[in-house]
Amino acid sequence: MRKTNRLLIGSAVLASMLTAPVVHGDVRRTTPERRPYITELGEPYGISFNTLDSEARKNSDMRAYLTRYGWPDYAEIQEIIPEWPWESYEVRMFYLHRNLEVDFSHVVVSRALTDYGLLRYQGSIPSMKRHEIEVILEARNAPPPPPPPAVVQPQDEPSSEPAPQTSGDGLSEEMVRRIETAVDRAVRAADVAAEQSARAASAAERTVDLVDKMEAGLP
Repeated sequence: MRKTNRLLIGSAVLASMLTAPVVHGDVRRTTPERRPYITELGEPYGISFNTLDSEARKNSDMRAYLTRYGWPDYAEIQEIIPEWPWESYEVRMFYLHRNLEVDFSHVVVSRALTDYGLLRYQGSIPSMKRHEIEVILEARNAPPPPPPPAVVQPQDEPSSEPAPQTSGDGLSEEMVRRIETAVDRAVRAADVAAEQSARAASAAERTVDLVDKMEAGLP
């Protein structure tokens, strides 16, 4: 069944190639010498592995290829002039260690068959393309640039006034002097209060003696 589908699709593609219209415009159009049956539109662009995985879900042959041979070193999408039943772009995968390029395209058969796709090309990687891929991969793996130098904030000019001296407890001499003055004032106030209290007590005793003498002189 699969072989029959391939033959039918191949026949349809050949018929569409013979009647394909010529497209005009400023977009780059190239017919590769090794693949004279397609016309590339514009430049290819690289895709991530996440995008490649999404494309593999829509292409049965590509999904089976990835399962069997693993992920490529690089993958890209190339827009092409659409030719029924092929999609308007190809997914191209490059295996550098095997010097192999494999190109897949989705096939529009029916709405009921949405993940049908085929391998359209397999061959060695052209030297110019290989060099381009190596440059891209080297740039991707390059270490990040160093961070910019830190901005040094200008420091305030040192004051000409001498720094306050501190005691062993972290108190400045001025603070110690103020504490000592306050203690002296408190001591003097206490002494004055005690002296006044002693005078009051002596006066009270003299008053009592006087009253006692006055009472003793009474008949």
